[in-house]
Amino acid sequence: MSHLIRYRTLVLVIFCGLVMPHKAEIVFPDQIASRQSKFLVEPRTAENTALLLRSQSSETVKRINSPEEFLRMIGVSPSQVFLTSRMGVPEERSNSEMAKQANCEPSPTVVPTYQRNDPSIIYFPRCTRVKRCTGCCGSELLSCQPKEIETRNFEIMLAKLTAQGRFEYQGKQIVPIDEHIRCGCDCVIKPSDCTPKQVYKENLCRCVCSNTDDRAKCIEHPDKIWDSIYCNCSCRNAHECSTGFFYNQNTCRCEQLPISRSWFTSTKGTDYKFGQTQKPDVPPVIIPLDANDPRRKPKPDPE
Repeated sequence: MSHLIRYRTLVLVIFCGLVMPHKAEIVFPDQIASRQSKFLVEPRTAENTALLLRSQSSETVKRINSPEEFLRMIGVSPSQVFLTSRMGVPEERSNSEMAKQANCEPSPTVVPTYQRNDPSIIYFPRCTRVKRCTGCCGSELLSCQPKEIETRNFEIMLAKLTAQGRFEYQGKQIVPIDEHIRCGCDCVIKPSDCTPKQVYKENLCRCVCSNTDDRAKCIEHPDKIWDSIYCNCSCRNAHECSTGFFYNQNTCRCEQLPISRSWFTSTKGTDYKFGQTQKPDVPPVIIPLDANDPRRKPKPDPE
């Protein structure tokens, strides 16, 4: 009998160990909301992680200047790739060539020399070439931007078209034009682009909402959606309501307009005296006369 009890006890212990391997798997009713909330927050965390990885990879990619460096970064032998490309390539690829990386650096760029709204004024030259920052960076989060700028002064000639259809020389004019001396890859989104409810994350090159508590409450509601730009919560399917109803942003549904007594003037206790058809019995107003009033003295008869 004792052996049977021990056997059943051992089976029960093994069964409990398989079903509940550790305490963390026990879920109580009051923990369901917190577990669901954590699951809903995960997509945003995954997005931030992806942006962080993309930003880190862009720092590595922007230092690569040749196909060989790119292959070494990803762990591939350059000789193996280029040897394969020379042997047995399709005919349509035989005339192709490897594209060269357009690094972020100052390059000659066409810019306008002068802009004027007067159509009767013409000028020459209309455009010129100066060095401006062009090229690509390692990520769409970055762009090629000037780090050092120098202003150069250029001379242009102006002429005016008269009413007789002739041109009159107006002289020369100095036009300042900026030229980029040094360039670099930097975030497209700047701290100045953030709204008052956002903070700037330099490692992500983006603005994120600072009111995280409001966002956590918003994503728990199935009918609401979080706006990461304006950092507020709104209904997913907001729509117009029929007459006498309004759309409640808290409940995300149409509700009847409340009728308030303050909208109407109370007439309770007011006596309009609609039954009175005669003048009220009001005593006459007696004005006392002054005996010394010169207007009361008799006037002399005219002769």
